[in-house]
Amino acid sequence: MDNLGDAADLGRGVISQPREPGQRPALEKGFPALLDLYRRYNVRITHFIEGWSAEAYPDRIESILDDGHSLGMHGWQHELWTALDYDQALEIAARATEAIERAGSRPRAFRAPGGKRTRFTSEIITDLGYTIDSSLCPSGQDGGEICQLTKTLWSVPWEWKGVDASHWLWQKKDNAAVEQDWMQALDTAATEDKYFLFIWHPHVMGIDADRLKVGERILKHVTSHNDFEIVTLEQLINASRSS
Repeated sequence: MDNLGDAADLGRGVISQPREPGQRPALEKGFPALLDLYRRYNVRITHFIEGWSAEAYPDRIESILDDGHSLGMHGWQHELWTALDYDQALEIAARATEAIERAGSRPRAFRAPGGKRTRFTSEIITDLGYTIDSSLCPSGQDGGEICQLTKTLWSVPWEWKGVDASHWLWQKKDNAAVEQDWMQALDTAATEDKYFLFIWHPHVMGIDADRLKVGERILKHVTSHNDFEIVTLEQLINASRSS
């Protein structure tokens, strides 16, 4: 899961001040709805949050950790990672890491806002103690395989077809088409004995009851078939190491 609250809209200049309570559907409706969904299917996730969000919503961070999920770092206010120079990226990554740690847990996983990493990403996040980079693959292309980037850092890439925003916000697909795409992707992953990584957002899936039903049917399908296993990013890396 990616994003929390107003961080991205503040970073993009969509709003100049955080929204008032009662006017934050992604935070007040979408976020708890997705946590409830994960809870009902006994799913453990990594929630990639912005450092600003860790400072702004300590109670939400507590609820993530109380449910057994992990925290990942996703910039400070969802800055476009590829637009940052080395010094900017280092300052943002360090500040966000410290904020998330103060909120309750030092993050070990990173996902570049916007998806793409840069040539100095591995150096910066390795020095900050990260062991997982779940951005797009090092080439910046869709998909890819788990690989070792440094002695202690592993890449766990993903495909855009697993991202809810790609389907519903950008391609404007209807729910049936999204569900069909995801079911086909899962079946392909099972046939090829590969992983498939979902990235769901409170402001995309979480706030819409019908989209949530799609997510629920996906989880029901996965948890009711022996061909699938829901694992954490850490478990994926451990499996790759031992294979």
